[in-house]
Amino acid sequence: MEFCRVCKDGGELLCCDTCPSSYHLHCLNPPLPEIPNGEWLCPRCMCPPLKGKVQRILHWIWREPPPPLTPPELPDMDPNLPPPKPLEGLPERHFFVKWAGLSFWHCSWVTELQLELYHTVMYRNYQRKNDMDDPPPFDYGSGDEEGKSEKRKSKDPMYAEMEEKFYRYGIKPEWMMIHRILNHSFDKKGDVHYLIKWKDLSYDQCTWENEDIDIPEFEHFIQCYWNHRELMLGEDVRPPRKLNKKEKLTEEKLEKPPETPNVDPTIKFDKQPWYIDVTGGTLHPYQLEGLNWLRFSWAQGTDTILADEMGLGKTVQTIVYLYSLYKEGHSKGPFLVSAPLSTIINWEREFELWAPHFYVVTYTGDKDSRAVIRENEFSFEDNAIKCGKKVFRMKKEAQIKFHVLLTSYELITIDQAILGSIAWACLVVDEAHRLKNNQSKFFRVLNSYKIDYKLLLTGTPLQNNLEELFHLLNFLTPERFNNLEGFLEEFADISKEDQIKKLHDLLGPHMLRRLKVDVFKNMPAKTELIVRVELSQMQKKYYKFILTRNFEALNSKGGGNQVSLLNIMMDLKKCCNHPYLFPVASVEAPVLPNGSYDGNSLVKSSGKLILLQKMLKKLKEGGHRVLIFSQMTKMLDLLEDFLEYEGYKYERIDGGITGGLRQEAIDRFNGNFFFFFFFGPSRAGPPSLVH
Repeated sequence: MEFCRVCKDGGELLCCDTCPSSYHLHCLNPPLPEIPNGEWLCPRCMCPPLKGKVQRILHWIWREPPPPLTPPELPDMDPNLPPPKPLEGLPERHFFVKWAGLSFWHCSWVTELQLELYHTVMYRNYQRKNDMDDPPPFDYGSGDEEGKSEKRKSKDPMYAEMEEKFYRYGIKPEWMMIHRILNHSFDKKGDVHYLIKWKDLSYDQCTWENEDIDIPEFEHFIQCYWNHRELMLGEDVRPPRKLNKKEKLTEEKLEKPPETPNVDPTIKFDKQPWYIDVTGGTLHPYQLEGLNWLRFSWAQGTDTILADEMGLGKTVQTIVYLYSLYKEGHSKGPFLVSAPLSTIINWEREFELWAPHFYVVTYTGDKDSRAVIRENEFSFEDNAIKCGKKVFRMKKEAQIKFHVLLTSYELITIDQAILGSIAWACLVVDEAHRLKNNQSKFFRVLNSYKIDYKLLLTGTPLQNNLEELFHLLNFLTPERFNNLEGFLEEFADISKEDQIKKLHDLLGPHMLRRLKVDVFKNMPAKTELIVRVELSQMQKKYYKFILTRNFEALNSKGGGNQVSLLNIMMDLKKCCNHPYLFPVASVEAPVLPNGSYDGNSLVKSSGKLILLQKMLKKLKEGGHRVLIFSQMTKMLDLLEDFLEYEGYKYERIDGGITGGLRQEAIDRFNGNFFFFFFFGPSRAGPPSLVH
């Protein structure tokens, strides 16, 4: 017996001519008024194929029902009767999907039937984990629930268009911004395709894009790619004919480093060199002294330890030192920087600021990401890496593509074969106390690398532990420091003045250490004031609601749902900032015609804003300026409405403001005293606010 595929009941059914499916006429969407003549194909057989493999479902919405079908007029129908009503269909679900192997620029909508037919498992899993009656709330890529205010959207029509099409479905703006172009290829028609690395996405998310695709700044990055090939390969590389020559970069961008040294590294700089001036950064006098010491040590062939106290800018001094070797013609690299994974992002940012002409590659991520990096970022040559079953080695004659490779401690060991096959001009080890034990694998593996010069960074007072100090010196110059017992015996009584002087004389050529109290003599002591603020009535209401909603989890002893507990803590944190961070409160809040919140209600709803209102008035009268940071981007939106209400001039940065726009905002704040306020997310705090 046949059954309807939709309702599972029997009866009079319409059978598909190409598959076993059967349907009631009224179960089709839209319902059929009568049995069609001739061959009939069911919706599943008529469903168009997908353009590729779906990688991920981002969102779904209800779409309007398909156009209704008008029932045919019967021959014996009374002409005085009204015509039969069209048979209306039901609304259909449409899904916004990310395609495998394609960038977020290619995300598009598919029907529920397409997803069910061609990705059954994915569809069933999504159906099981999500409410399929009400579409999910919009998830703006920056983490906001409502996105930017109407006021901000009106200032940036392009952002408003992108938000409407992409961002509100959970796509971060950075995922659609080009980080760099890695490679190129030609198809059978001769068209050029470029392999693009996207911001905030790992290398395994790189995608090939046709040169004709309309992406902001695409031509600029194409020109950067060809300029870098010309710079590193040392020949006139001609880009494809379609490249817009009007987008040619300045000659400064194409400037090659001198073939022979043009500056004596043993001569001290009295002021910072020109190639640092053009970055817009300014070195402190003690940092310039550190640069001079590092350059002199390099010229003498003395491996060194930069042991400045934390906060004095060892990262900046190191980057400027490496950049000086490159810009003055002493060394073209490659340079290897090994740092804790948590500090890699900071290294990237500082390289971008202080060494803009360096091509820096961050070698981190899973095995798929690292495979993409090895294939596309280590060399321009296709067969530059010898591949075995497990071992990858760089060919000796292969041209290295990068100037600097940033990587973690762990990958120094895991990928020893490929990294150890490269001849490094300089090794930098951040937080070098990881080398305090010469029996550690990290120590032994690094010792096997081919390295011309070594620089270790540490903020730990090394003289306090002679054994750790010896191991660092042993790593730097094993031919000189190779007897641990003799070293410890020689300095057994380090408290004696003559032994302290002897140790300082021994360390002098190898180590430089400065303290904040020595270099910042006029700096006032840091003042930290914690002010306890009472919650507003609205905050108390939401605070109580949060606690009672999760009462059982809060009172469980050793059990309970940990995820639920974490969510409670985050909700309480949001409540203490402002109740408008919750959708219900924000919807009920009074708003102005321009979409901003009513300022008076905005302030009175938060104890923190009540205090901030009083503080800012006093600070403004005293001629002070204010920086404020928050981890919640939505809180920045509320602060923006608050500052508009108070009439203060301000600058703001967040995850959607990157590169040149970010620096312009910082420059405007630094250069204009009338800007009273600067705020942004704490993880993206500006590194060069000088006032």
